[in-house]
Amino acid sequence: MNSIPGPILRAIESLHLPAMPQILLRFLEEAGSESASVDTLAQLVMRDPALSARMLTVANSAAFRRNGEMRGIKQSLMALGTRMVRTIASCLVVQSVFARMSDARPQDLAGFWRHSLFVAELARATAAELQVGEVECEEAYLAGLLHDVGQLVLLGGLGKAYGTLLSRSQSETDLVGNERPVLATDHAAVGAWVVDQWELPSLMADAILFHHWDLNQVATADRLTRILWAAHFATVALEPAWSVPAEIDGVSALIGIETARFRVLRDEAARRVDAMATALGVAEAPAEQTLPQWTGGEGANGADEEPAAEDAESRLLATASAMAAMQPLQQNFIGDGDGDDADMLVAVRESARILFGVQRLALLLALPGQATLSGAGIGGQPAALQRLEIVLKSGASLCADAALSCQPRSTFDTENAGSPAPADVQIARALGGASGSDGLLYIPICGPQGVVGVMVCGVSTVQHARLRKRLAWLQSFATLVGASVVSSRRTRERRQQIEADAAGRFRLQGQKVAHEAANPLGIIRNYLTIVDLKLPDSKALGQDIAVLREEIERVSTIIRQLGEDAAPVAAPSGALDLNALVEGMRALYGESLFGSRGITLDVQPSPEPALARAERDGVKQILFNLWKNAAEAVAPGSEVQTSVTPGVDQNGRRYIELCVSDNGPGLPADVLKSLYQPLDPARQPGRSGLGLSIVRSLVDRLEGHISCRSRAGHGTSFAVLLPESERVDG
Repeated sequence: MNSIPGPILRAIESLHLPAMPQILLRFLEEAGSESASVDTLAQLVMRDPALSARMLTVANSAAFRRNGEMRGIKQSLMALGTRMVRTIASCLVVQSVFARMSDARPQDLAGFWRHSLFVAELARATAAELQVGEVECEEAYLAGLLHDVGQLVLLGGLGKAYGTLLSRSQSETDLVGNERPVLATDHAAVGAWVVDQWELPSLMADAILFHHWDLNQVATADRLTRILWAAHFATVALEPAWSVPAEIDGVSALIGIETARFRVLRDEAARRVDAMATALGVAEAPAEQTLPQWTGGEGANGADEEPAAEDAESRLLATASAMAAMQPLQQNFIGDGDGDDADMLVAVRESARILFGVQRLALLLALPGQATLSGAGIGGQPAALQRLEIVLKSGASLCADAALSCQPRSTFDTENAGSPAPADVQIARALGGASGSDGLLYIPICGPQGVVGVMVCGVSTVQHARLRKRLAWLQSFATLVGASVVSSRRTRERRQQIEADAAGRFRLQGQKVAHEAANPLGIIRNYLTIVDLKLPDSKALGQDIAVLREEIERVSTIIRQLGEDAAPVAAPSGALDLNALVEGMRALYGESLFGSRGITLDVQPSPEPALARAERDGVKQILFNLWKNAAEAVAPGSEVQTSVTPGVDQNGRRYIELCVSDNGPGLPADVLKSLYQPLDPARQPGRSGLGLSIVRSLVDRLEGHISCRSRAGHGTSFAVLLPESERVDG
């Protein structure tokens, strides 16, 4: 019942979704601010159907869907990260600039936007009135926001053909009646198809599919479907409809809310939408105007009918415009230079999908020092491409020819109509080409010194015809990607050289320190032995002496390692009792770090054995640094908790959690941004920030994980996961 004809599917596959410019601009401003919070960004995204749909689409793609489905906007933004979110917003801006330049989509979305937001606000209010959970309330809001997203998708994919249907329709009911004879589907089915692409277990797609069905047809449907149907009915029904008792009573019975109360919820939602529209500067629209207003007329160009630019001057203008519009993306790709190529290339691929509407897209990079292209190491790509290597030899494949000539190549071109090379067939199969009309478009990625890689687009005949008219944009994008990759690699090489030089100087200084410190440490060690012999026999004193001796040996090891080359450390195989280690550390440092400062140290050992596969000195150094940071961060009268929890499962592996939490002021946003990097002494006098940097390196060495949660005024918590031991040392 939710089948969509093949030609329509191919036209809408690109998912061109126009966003409200007012919201997009506000979102870009917030996303560019270092102080922007995820909550603020999520609130903005949730005010626009196109922006919400795009964030959910990318968050649920293979590259980001690591921990299950993303069912909410905030969850999706957290998974994507600020850099990727900013990149998506920038791509939507570039896409809108391109649409305006090509005059492809003349439309007014004010009424559509108000209607979508109205349904969303009322659906969430209805769900809250029914006292459902927070997750279901957000699903109801998103279902309302996206219930007509099929209209945007059809308008983006079909252009004039769908704009004509909009022009002939006075209401959504009219539109559905006009859609079905012409398209053999409707916007509700297309909207459900879009949500289905996210592969969510939610019933959101069903609710969208059913929102134009009759009341008696949805009477026995699931709760989300009934909530959305009622919200949609209430927002499109004009005041006279509220005076028809039978119809209104039927809606009231559908959701289990009295008519008078539902009217209050509706009026409150309307006021919230008006307030948002005023704040964002969105123009007013008549209450009955719920559809995108197509202003192109019968003769306007559709999305796939933009005029070709044949003469050199037009091509030059198109190229210059593409370069200017896309330039801001480069900073988003490179970021601050700390990421690796893999992170950047995921952003590149998702950006290309948004900009050019190509869902089946992959990247192949030239391996340094080798005449080979490879898709390995780029997250979210098909497994077959991860293993595939393409020889860069002229005539060996269309892919290689595109890279070597730095010119686009396509299997649709008449000169390439012969039998395809095995490499091209493998790429097509990896991208899931399913019909005889499917083919490949190769866009070379070239840098100042030659081939960087190739962007591969798996396209249909219709998509290829559309992309051929946008080659200037595709090539400008590929040039920007090539420059970004080269710049990122050069920056990383310079940083590595600087770090190597600094490490050499540090190692030399460390050798001097180790040499000078060896003598006094030896004297302390010998004196401790003499004291031990002079003290009376006492088990407690003997244990204290043993702890001091162990700490002296640990200090000696740390100082000795200062002057040594870093060598690979074998993963520890012994079983370390974390309960005993924490108790021993409390006996040694509890008073000096906490008691003397008026801070309470609350240690919560595990009631069951907590045996970690870890090296003792490393764990002690981790705990000491976390304790020291906590003691310096909180005021007298505060509390620091330390707990040990075995049996924590993460991605199928068992860990023991060592957690250090405080009720202090929390960490500032700028510190959280670069939590495990040394601080700038000029900005933070008297603090180096080396403690957490050391903690991170030690946790990595022990094959563990570390995470931090911090809220202003609510304290900070560090959780360290260490591999659980499978045996006990005898």
